[in-house]
Parts: sequence; C-alpha cells; structure tokens
Amino acid sequence: MVVPRSHGYYQGRSHHFLTLVNDFLERGELEIACEVLWGAAAHAIKSVAQRKGWEHGSHGLLLITINRLIEETGAPQYLHGQYRMASDFHVGFYGDRLFGPEHLRMGRALIAEFVQALEGLS
Repeated sequence: MVVPRSHGYYQGRSHHFLTLVNDFLERGELEIACEVLWGAAAHAIKSVAQRKGWEHGSHGLLLITINRLIEETGAPQYLHGQYRMASDFHVGFYGDRLFGPEHLRMGRALIAEFVQALEGLS
C-alpha cells in the first residue's frame, strides 16, 4: 500500500535527487545515476498528482498523470516526450540501456527542466 505524502514532500525529494546525480557520476555509478534521474522525474509527477488529488502509486499511474495533465489541463504536449526520456533512465538502472556520463549530465539538465515545467502547473 502506498502512503501518499504532501506534494511538498514529493517536490523536495525531486530536488534532492537532482542534487545527487553528479555525485554518482563522479563515482562512476552510472546505473544509480540513471535511477536517481528517474526518481527526480517520478517525484515531480507525484507532486502534481498529489496536489490534484489523483492516484500516483505506480509507474503506470505516473504516465496517466502526464496524459491527464495534457488532455485535461492543456499542459504542453512535450511533457509526454520528457516523461518517456525519464522512463528511459529508469530502464538504464537495469543495464538494458547504456548511458555514458556526458549523456547523463545532459539528462540531468533535461530532467531539471521537466521538474520545473511540472512545478509551473497549477
């Protein structure tokens, strides 16, 4: 059972995860850097869902949240592509995709933009 927390909790965790990425990259922990990028994105989505009273306790519900934001609130369509990119980082944790340090640094910047875009939604 998922225990929902405040949207501020999820927002804070999202920012915390973004700060961890460079540390993992410096140590060569590329799989963990991938998962931390996914965590930053996932918690940003959870924050929006929590504010709106939407369920968000699974990977599938996070995608549903992105789709609902686009369809019901007029959020920008590019959020879907950014979600897919973040989801690719999640897959990178399992070693199914190999991301180099430079790709992950760029990914960190893109995930930070995604987080900021979600925070700008009411």
